[in-house]
Amino acid sequence: MKRLQTAALALLFINSTAAAATSSWVETPGGDVRLVALPADADGSVRAMLDIRLHDGWKTYWRDPGGSGIPPSIAVSGAELVSTGFPAPKRLGDEATHYIGYDKPVRLPLTLGKATGEAISASVFIGVCKDICIPVQAELTVNVSGESFANPLEEAAIAEAEASLPQGASDGFKPLDGRWAADGKSVTVRFAAPSDGAMPDVFLSGTSGFEFGAAAPARREGDAFVAEVPVLHRPKVFDLAKAPILLTVRAGAKTMESPLAID
Repeated sequence: MKRLQTAALALLFINSTAAAATSSWVETPGGDVRLVALPADADGSVRAMLDIRLHDGWKTYWRDPGGSGIPPSIAVSGAELVSTGFPAPKRLGDEATHYIGYDKPVRLPLTLGKATGEAISASVFIGVCKDICIPVQAELTVNVSGESFANPLEEAAIAEAEASLPQGASDGFKPLDGRWAADGKSVTVRFAAPSDGAMPDVFLSGTSGFEFGAAAPARREGDAFVAEVPVLHRPKVFDLAKAPILLTVRAGAKTMESPLAID
């Protein structure tokens, strides 16, 4: 896959509005996107999702693409964006270019605060890739003023998106510890995971300027698994107590995500 050459590619920018809790699809050569929102819960919060419908053979990136690619960017107006959920990703690319993302349609659950008006809008910037990578920007708007009952199809779609997220740590599937390399250029991660024959896949992500590469293949050490993860960028100042690094692990059909304590 060719590395992104932003200057050489056209930026797709499309406005989409709809007087419903689902925006129109914004269509691109590699995939389509829309915003879906449910009626507000009793506390005023809104469950929503960014629906990314990839076309055959196209891919998009995880929240930390691993040094090559565009992490999804979602800015919401009309309500506070409280959180964005990401299903566990996959390793993609080839020996020359590794990156982390999705090779099938993916739905990112969103938790929003109370709507401040009749509409909620999301300004979305993602990359979709095949032989080339195309940056896609879309303005998606849903009208929430007249919605009092959830559309069953929309509710089922958002529930499915939420169910696709990694589970939290549990006995037998959890982080154990992490350790910075002496030069700060990698992290050694130890974790417990189900052992069904295939080695687990490991991914790290963080805030405050951290950027991680694709982890080396995991290995078994006693009752634990160990993996080395490259650190592509580590900020000079950070506080992991306030903004912890997240460990995401895919072990067969099971996925887990939890903060990682690093010494």
